Amino acid sequence: MRLSRLPKPTLADLATAVLVLAGLALRLRQYLSGRSLWLDEAMLALNIVNRDFVGLLKPLDYDQGAPLGFLLLEKLTITLLRNGELTLRLPSVIAGCLSLIIFYLLLRRFLSPAGLLPALALFAFSERLIYYTSELKQYSFDVFVALTLLIIFLYFSPKQEQDATTGRDWIPLALAGMASVWFSHPAVFTLSGIGLALLWQNRGNRRKLIQSGLVICGWLVSFGGVYGASLNSLAANDFLMAYWQDYFMPMPPWNNLGWFAWTFAATLTYFVPGLPAWLGLVLLLGGLFALWRLHPSLALAFSLAILSAFGASALGKYPLGGRMLLFIAPISLGLAGAAFEGLYRALGRAGHGAAAAVTAALALFLLAQPAMLALERFQSPRMQENMHPALVTLRQKHQPEDLIYIYPWAEPAFRYYAPFYGFTEEQFAHGQADPPQALPATLADIEQLRGQARVWVLFSHVLEKDGVNEHEAIMAHIDAQKLGKCRIESREPGTSVLLYLCNFSP
Repeated sequence: MRLSRLPKPTLADLATAVLVLAGLALRLRQYLSGRSLWLDEAMLALNIVNRDFVGLLKPLDYDQGAPLGFLLLEKLTITLLRNGELTLRLPSVIAGCLSLIIFYLLLRRFLSPAGLLPALALFAFSERLIYYTSELKQYSFDVFVALTLLIIFLYFSPKQEQDATTGRDWIPLALAGMASVWFSHPAVFTLSGIGLALLWQNRGNRRKLIQSGLVICGWLVSFGGVYGASLNSLAANDFLMAYWQDYFMPMPPWNNLGWFAWTFAATLTYFVPGLPAWLGLVLLLGGLFALWRLHPSLALAFSLAILSAFGASALGKYPLGGRMLLFIAPISLGLAGAAFEGLYRALGRAGHGAAAAVTAALALFLLAQPAMLALERFQSPRMQENMHPALVTLRQKHQPEDLIYIYPWAEPAFRYYAPFYGFTEEQFAHGQADPPQALPATLADIEQLRGQARVWVLFSHVLEKDGVNEHEAIMAHIDAQKLGKCRIESREPGTSVLLYLCNFSP
């Protein structure tokens, strides 16, 4: 028997494979760079490492917040493997790499190569998505969960035109939705879009309408459990609310109408460096219009997911800015792909060659800066707040009688790494990072070191507020008060970590 010959891969197939492999390589390169945990990661790591499974169900120290499922998965990971930065970041990098593959599977469901390749390239080369894939935070899971829900909605949810469906056909979507809210806080927005799209999609079939409603009820029950267990305490955290206050919808809305256009554009421009806001708006709105023609149910799900996120922002429950936008990447980049698809089809009436040329030119224009930045990061991964070189120097030159003073914002990372480098609690003093310590209190701490012959002062995540750089202010205070002399012992370019050896003796 002769085996059937495999179809010859097309140029689009080869381009897709290259983009996926390049995206995976970029993510693994950042993950394996050896960068130490930075402030926020260290704060979360201390909670994960120092608490048992039950302890993670309580409000976290350092004003941290993360989904309970994510926290328990992290604890399980270091329990089965070992405590370390690569292990702690392992769930995030797995989720990030899988997200790239799932995004391709999602795109191929409703786009031809004309729209699929630009969207996939933007996703693969997005510096934001690459970086958060290798961070000990839940944001990579936000992307992964959103994509998982969308792919199940497209591939497995029963459609109105399907007559022979049973309750079992709804199980994948029901279970995925109920689990998702325990691993991603913004999963509720994706579920809102999908749930309402399901009701609209099955509006002509009473039986499926009831089944859709039961699935949504299951999601709501699960979300109620999450809200009671953790989300209500996060919403009551004054520090977090103040930190993100600029990213909540202004109320009443007419106080700042520009916020809406800027924020909507940011759902795309955040992932595509160099993209002007006006062009981001054109791509998003054009993509929505094109997607309504290509796949109405998915367009409705995308639209309603965005609207629900804006609604939560109006209620002061979810900030729409910065890394909190990660969950929306599959939607905004998917809409960008739909915009390219719509452009190609519109221009195709004048000739497919011209349509392909114009679409490719625009795609290359948008991809130029993200691709260059991705290549730069591949050669030199992000290493901000990399404390390892300073700690190696400290371990090598530290003497038994030395005192170590840790700048408040460096305390969580140093506290996490101290056992790895052989330092104990008795050997260092530190400012208070939980809650954050103001500069006058830090200067008072420094004054208490007067008379010490050898004092190591370690800086990281230096705060700069109202034009005052705290590192510079502290060193200026030492000089002005004639506390003694300090010399730099470790300063790695690009790390914002500085280690001084000071003599404060009379």
